[in-house]
Amino acid sequence: MSVEQPKFGGALLRYCLLACGAAVLGCTMTEGIPKMVRGLAIIFAASVCIITIITPAIIAAARKAGAMDQPDARKIHTRPTPRWGGIAVFIAFAAALMLASTRYMPNLQAMLTASFLILLVGALDDLRGVNAATKLLVQLFACVLVIVDGVHVTFLPASWGMWGIAGEWAITIIWIVGITNALNFLDGMNGLLCGLVAGTSCIYFILAILLGADMLAYCAVALFGTSLCFLSFNVKPARIFLGDGGSTFLGFFLAVLSIQGEWARDEPLVSFFIPILVLSVPIYDMVFITVARIASGRVRSLRSWLEYTGKDHLHHRLERLGLTRPAVVLSICFLNVGIGLGAIALLEARTYGGVALIAQAVFVYVIVALLEVLGRRHYRDI
Repeated sequence: MSVEQPKFGGALLRYCLLACGAAVLGCTMTEGIPKMVRGLAIIFAASVCIITIITPAIIAAARKAGAMDQPDARKIHTRPTPRWGGIAVFIAFAAALMLASTRYMPNLQAMLTASFLILLVGALDDLRGVNAATKLLVQLFACVLVIVDGVHVTFLPASWGMWGIAGEWAITIIWIVGITNALNFLDGMNGLLCGLVAGTSCIYFILAILLGADMLAYCAVALFGTSLCFLSFNVKPARIFLGDGGSTFLGFFLAVLSIQGEWARDEPLVSFFIPILVLSVPIYDMVFITVARIASGRVRSLRSWLEYTGKDHLHHRLERLGLTRPAVVLSICFLNVGIGLGAIALLEARTYGGVALIAQAVFVYVIVALLEVLGRRHYRDI
């Protein structure tokens, strides 16, 4: 039986990343290079190399274990594909960070431990299926782990006392669980989620450099290297999918990372607005499908919302409007980066500036939603 070989585009991207990693690492080995810059180079080169080495082994392991994504009416791929890509991404991500000094990375151990739990239940779901309630309980437990370690939002007034702390914890849980599942929902087209994570990581890296936040920079580079190199295995025809484990791990870690960052000490609302702009695409998609499903009667309870699966997400909707799949992926990634770049301007903004940028993003997405609805009606009437 002949095996279809991946297109040259994926291999070319992988070779380019390996070459870039080697070049960057070589340049930073000279004397006089700051320790942080050398650490960033090591993390990038290690993440790319580790993904390249272990992903073929993960593909073989997934085939042997039966962790395969079978085509059906809801999905857009046409052949069985391994689903354990998230395992490769997590191993490369964690190992790359461990190669750099972790003494100055507060909360990293709790973040990785909680992320591993998310990955584990997702990988089990990819293998034999896990019900939505169990996955939600694990996500809530992972949230508690990072909150107890000190990672939570801190914008409510201190004068509120225990009510303020309880409110911050509740908002943190809603944010992490919401973003985790929102990114999981968007993992439905080759290269889409990896592209979103790579773009988001770039914005976080720029913010980290401007803020002098070493840990944020290290994590952003590790996410960028692993997601972009994994993309080379995920472009059409995909050799492996991230699976539920990979998409929920990436969503969870990005959600936690956005809270861990101290964006604006003197402007708590601005600090809260920055991750909203950076992660605006998954937020928009979740709001859109939730409203549409409730309005149409397809969802009538929290449980039905958690268990509902359908082809009504942003990438599905854009494809039905006539865009090719590569065009859909590029459009969503450019939209995410375009809105996310506004977060950089927020660093120097006061509260009213943050409100203005959030309002601007809302208007942009209202226009997108209107174009989606009107475009769908137009195609239906033809």
